[in-house]
Amino acid sequence: MMLPGNRAEILNNGDAIFPAMIGAIRGAKVSVNLESFIFNNDHAGQLFADALMDTARRGVEVRVLVDGTGSHLGPLFDRMKQAGVQLYVFHPIRLWSLYKIGRRTHRKILVVDGLVCFTGGLGISDPWLGDARNPKEWRDMQVEVHGPATAQMQAIFSEDWTYTTGEILAGDKFYPQLGKAGDVDAQAIKMSRGDSSSLASMLYFVAIQSAVQSIRIQNAYFLPDRHIREALVRAVRRGVDVQVMVPGKNIDVAVVRLASRIHYGELLTGGVKIYEYTGTMMHNKTAIVDGIFSLVGSINFDARSMRENAEESMAFYDRGFAARLEATFDADRQRCHEITYDRWKRRGLHKRFLELFSWFFQPLY
Repeated sequence: MMLPGNRAEILNNGDAIFPAMIGAIRGAKVSVNLESFIFNNDHAGQLFADALMDTARRGVEVRVLVDGTGSHLGPLFDRMKQAGVQLYVFHPIRLWSLYKIGRRTHRKILVVDGLVCFTGGLGISDPWLGDARNPKEWRDMQVEVHGPATAQMQAIFSEDWTYTTGEILAGDKFYPQLGKAGDVDAQAIKMSRGDSSSLASMLYFVAIQSAVQSIRIQNAYFLPDRHIREALVRAVRRGVDVQVMVPGKNIDVAVVRLASRIHYGELLTGGVKIYEYTGTMMHNKTAIVDGIFSLVGSINFDARSMRENAEESMAFYDRGFAARLEATFDADRQRCHEITYDRWKRRGLHKRFLELFSWFFQPLY
């Protein structure tokens, strides 16, 4: 349910994201709840770990949940535990549970004192540091939300926490009374494996089907299924201006780009505009529809995000926020080159084969 009275801030790239999130952790008075797909033992991981440990030593309840596949904490794991951080692994990799290796939490959630929450594409690792100035500094975005929707994001964190640890999070320390913080309507939306009422694909499908003016999508791993591709083309036929931004050659999983490009022809001939980001990896996961409905969260346009992972997104129904998000899209487009149908068609037999081969394995990405 959309809740009124929120304030939402857009944080672009590590230079803005890290100070905001780490600052919130260090300023916590009651509780810190962090869930992350990627949390690595590197400089970025150390920055977060230091803040979490210092906060736990002050007596704040600090809970951290990391994914067993995506995170590699190394010695940071024991150090945080010894400092009082309640740290658990969602589906740790063990020989007798390898069948669960595909069941991941891809959620990126930070909730502090039940008052403020963050989500977006951030991984706690060195590529997310900096300001997207070169291939070592990724382009990404988080959103910081104050207000009633924070309680919804807290509940999403609590779902995976209770599943993993058995502890139920309740009471004022997690769900304080939240007054009006702004004028933005917002809603935290969850997606889980087997939860047919909240499939990620349905969220995007309904938004695309509802569009009457414009659609802007930024996504790091753009592998839309047939229903989404057809919905995008139908939107163009209704007169909707559809623009999609994806990574270019600077992408961490090259086979994803190859698998994505196999269906560019269908989209391009249908009138969808496709832009590839240059200079560095673009890891954003955002959408704006009709200049009023926006999404920022963890969801990729791939089979794993749409059907297997635990995911979440913050939805906004506000023209002011959508305008700010669209302005970042327009700024990013200046660092893109547009893919034309003629250019795509001339890509050569070798690339066509690699695309077909990559698409065959796309459910595994």
